[in-house]
Amino acid sequence: MPTMSEGRNRTQESFTSYVNQIGDDNCVNSDYKPKLLTGEIEAARANNVCMYTSSYVKDGKVVGERMGILLITNFRLSFVSLDTEDEQLSFQSNRFLGSSDVSLSNIDKIYQIIDKKKRVISPQIKNSSKIDKIRIICKNFKTFTFGFHLSDIGKGKYIADALVKFAFPARHNLLFLYQFKEKYYSDAKNSGVRMYNKKLDWVQELERCNATGGWRVFSKDCRVSNSSLPMHFVVPKHLSDVDYNNISKSFRNNRSAIWVWGHQDAALIRLAELNPDITNTTVENILLEHVRRCDPQKKQPRLLELYKILPSIQDVNLSYLKLRDLCTPDNDQEYMAQETRFYTLLEKSYWLLYVSLCLKHSDQAAKLLRNGQTVVLQEINGRDMCCVVSSLVQLLLDSSYRTIRGFQNLIQKEWITLGHPFSDRLGHVASVKSTERSPLFLLFLDCVWQLLQQFPEAFEFSDVFLVTLWDSLFLPIFDTFQFNSETERNQALHADHVVLRPVWDWGEQFEDKDLALFVNPLYRANAVNVATTTARSNSAGPVRPVASTLYRTSNPNGHPATNGADSEQFVKRDEQFLEPQCCLRDIQLWQQCYLRWIPHLEIKQ
Repeated sequence: MPTMSEGRNRTQESFTSYVNQIGDDNCVNSDYKPKLLTGEIEAARANNVCMYTSSYVKDGKVVGERMGILLITNFRLSFVSLDTEDEQLSFQSNRFLGSSDVSLSNIDKIYQIIDKKKRVISPQIKNSSKIDKIRIICKNFKTFTFGFHLSDIGKGKYIADALVKFAFPARHNLLFLYQFKEKYYSDAKNSGVRMYNKKLDWVQELERCNATGGWRVFSKDCRVSNSSLPMHFVVPKHLSDVDYNNISKSFRNNRSAIWVWGHQDAALIRLAELNPDITNTTVENILLEHVRRCDPQKKQPRLLELYKILPSIQDVNLSYLKLRDLCTPDNDQEYMAQETRFYTLLEKSYWLLYVSLCLKHSDQAAKLLRNGQTVVLQEINGRDMCCVVSSLVQLLLDSSYRTIRGFQNLIQKEWITLGHPFSDRLGHVASVKSTERSPLFLLFLDCVWQLLQQFPEAFEFSDVFLVTLWDSLFLPIFDTFQFNSETERNQALHADHVVLRPVWDWGEQFEDKDLALFVNPLYRANAVNVATTTARSNSAGPVRPVASTLYRTSNPNGHPATNGADSEQFVKRDEQFLEPQCCLRDIQLWQQCYLRWIPHLEIKQ
């Protein structure tokens, strides 16, 4: 854990706040007009609000408070500081959100503080008219604390009421996504991401994996209103549409065997559990026999029951909440007090343990596939841990998914098209039960980050890209992570005329200088390309080679690379398959994601 000793040296015990002595000349002009997006409306504002930050040094002085105006719209919370030269706590500049802004979809907990007593704000609780401060905890670990002692009387309650109304929508169509009607013009770069919403996308994936012998694309006649399945997906070739539909009725959400990837003759399959009212496993055995028949060698598939070996979604959510509490202290004093117990508390959260388990079982599944055995991943609904493990397996075995475009293709296929319930798991709508919330996608990204640390030259994307991807889940301008299924997305498109704007068009959010940070400078495209000349072709398009040899300073043993035989041997070594270290002692804390909002630690993005 980063030390706080430097922060202690900066903080002065005799520090006195002069915020209360600010004169009227420094008050924010009430005529200030923010630049609003299409469909964005201002819901509330408060002048002379104090935003409390962790103490940091600026121009040789300890700074811990900033004065300004607080705005609430139907899209975001925005704090406009008096000091236009306030230090930017982030290197990244987003076109939709400033450094002191946050989308309302990102807000998870709001506390009102009255006489140093903290109480949760929710739609079911009437807010007090004597609110001194408001404390906000965001889903991506960002925090805000605002004070209203210099604002007009009642402004604290006014802001709290507006936040409750707009930050916790009761229905999905109240998200800002439905109000933002600005036309979207697809960028040429974005067209390279395969959306898997057409039959041709799946046909090409089957051909890429040489799996057309035993599998085919199944296309539904029409969309079923409550179906979580896409219009097109891959099923056993010898089963007719009628036979497949009849078998699928016995499984939860009609999710029987769905092919997602193949290696030589082996296949990676996703499967839900049998319906609760079916106690006889005969139907499941029949389905597994159909899967076996798809294998040219007729090998028996290996069934991995993920719900028995991995944590439940409730376990993951509880672990996430403990981790977030640990990484979002109320103040500097609380952070310093827990410093000596940080790793003990981290261990008790079980987050790193769950990361370790996901990597361990993904590695086991990958090795089975390498040995030519088909693997069937089964869980309760086939939409949660199946996404995590299936994606990790493909990252370990398929180098094309380690490029930026390939990784986006992987997420689009495994998470978006095959129906991970993002809206429920991320709590986009307040009416969703707490037992349905679980940030499984963050767990997956953490696993990917661990792989990036262990194999820094194998991935084209950087940790900045992974953090940015996590933040984008809470930006209701892009539809990618806002729905539970493709069916819901299609209904919103036709019934509410939602503008579909994929998050993969990163130029909508960032300038080129920020996009450059998405690329991992250690990536060795040439080494991967040489190693996979006999493997499948790269569906993610041509890989941009690293022209400079500045970062190619070591061979696999950690010794300096030379121009001799050692260097040549490294380039020709088969690097298609990754074998990660999965023990708990090998798992690190993703500091850039979880601790970046604490100024003392100076973890910037």
